[in-house]
Amino acid sequence: MGKDVILWAGAGQIGMAVARRIGTGKKIVVGDKKLENAESAANL
Repeated sequence: MGKDVILWAGAGQIGMAVARRIGTGKKIVVGDKKLENAESAANL
């Protein structure tokens, strides 16, 4: 069986709050126009 995955595009504060709320127990893939933003959000 596979894991549920969430694709999170746009690594802003609102997206982060939504991803934390619905992403519990799921794999989250983070994307943003700026690589630095995606990396920063992924490290939180």
